[in-house]
Amino acid sequence: MSSSISAPVTVSNLGFTGVSKFASSLQQVLTRAESIAALPLNSLQAQLTTLGGQQTALQGLDSVFSNLQSSVSSLATAAQSSILSSSVSDGSIVSAAIQTGASAGTYSVHVNNLGSYSTALSVAGQKPITNPSSQTLDGSTSYALTVGSSATPVTAASSSLNDLVSAINIQASGVVQASIVNVGSSGAPDYRLSLQGAKLSSDAIDLTGAQNNELVTSSNAGSPATYQVNGLSTILTSDSRTISLAPGLSVTLLGQSVAGQAATVTVGNDATGLASALSSFAAAYNSAASTLAQQHGTSGGALQGTSLVWSLGSALNQLGTFSNGPAAQSLAVLGITLDQSGQLSVDSVAFQSAASADFAGLLATLGSPTTGGFLKAATDAMTGIENPTSGSVKTQETEIANQITAQNTKISNEQNTITELDNNLTAQISKADAAIAQLESQVSYVSGLFAQYTGYNANNSGNGLPTL
Repeated sequence: MSSSISAPVTVSNLGFTGVSKFASSLQQVLTRAESIAALPLNSLQAQLTTLGGQQTALQGLDSVFSNLQSSVSSLATAAQSSILSSSVSDGSIVSAAIQTGASAGTYSVHVNNLGSYSTALSVAGQKPITNPSSQTLDGSTSYALTVGSSATPVTAASSSLNDLVSAINIQASGVVQASIVNVGSSGAPDYRLSLQGAKLSSDAIDLTGAQNNELVTSSNAGSPATYQVNGLSTILTSDSRTISLAPGLSVTLLGQSVAGQAATVTVGNDATGLASALSSFAAAYNSAASTLAQQHGTSGGALQGTSLVWSLGSALNQLGTFSNGPAAQSLAVLGITLDQSGQLSVDSVAFQSAASADFAGLLATLGSPTTGGFLKAATDAMTGIENPTSGSVKTQETEIANQITAQNTKISNEQNTITELDNNLTAQISKADAAIAQLESQVSYVSGLFAQYTGYNANNSGNGLPTL
């Protein structure tokens, strides 16, 4: 949250233009009065400048600590979902994918048959369909689609072949896939409706129109996929080429195995994702530490000496030196250490060594955002800092923004008071200057008369002496 800061104010009188000989003195009086009146305003502006510096510093801290919070979330995700990897001995036979709930293990898969999908093709009309956007199979818009023993009603927007295909793909989604195929030549097209079952099965596909007229001329039955796992003699079937081999482990059948040669799927612990997430966390941590360090020392920033700077530094230190009780459950054992300058580093060799020696212990040290370990400590610390309503940085930002708003109001009110004072003083001094100018004019007039009078007597006295 931020509030705009008013531009610095200035006080200058532009309404007084004196005409008397004392105008410059009166101007000095007015200027001095204005300067004295502006002292509180200057103080308010200085306070506003200080608040603006604090706001800028807070925004900088908010940015880096928000990035640090995101890195903690990414680390938590990696600790929960990126700790396993899979490999396949023959990628032409199967591929493997790991989901939540998977565990380390080795499996074998022998693909006996990939299976096939049932297909069907529409009958040839009396005239070939050369324009599927306007021509139709039978002129109706209501159809009955049957796959095996299951029937699905289909209603098309119009009787055109295009609209029939669209209706089947929407209303029978997951049952069949419809498309248009040209069984004629490029010069003499013959467009037909092509249907393919969504599952590997022997279910026949049929389509009838509103008058129960048969619209499918040929239907080819498919078959389920068959396979064996872990050398067992039992042959398993599937209506999909993607099978669930174990909790959190799915395998896609890609090719048929050579008799007696199964593909091996291996799921093992993998700390690569964790190492990458920890490196990102360390980078975000160091950025936050460096930004916070700018608020320390004799030349510290606008937040120097505040309790917020101390609390943020304390939170960083606790994370950088985290230990979950026993020495074996500390970041240092995992190769994550804090140097004397407050920077965090990740020794990838030491981390991989720790992961190889005790992967379960590594996960216990990291823990989770809710149950304990480093991730809970880091999550709680970041929530205390970045929570939108109660986080220490967020609440301080809100408080500073409110102070800036209030300060701008005070400055505006003070400016109005000074403007009113300036107008009043200018009016009064202008009146005084006008009165002085009038007196000066009168003095000049009287002096002129006096000069004329005294000059006349001097010119007409007998003895040449001026006479009063």
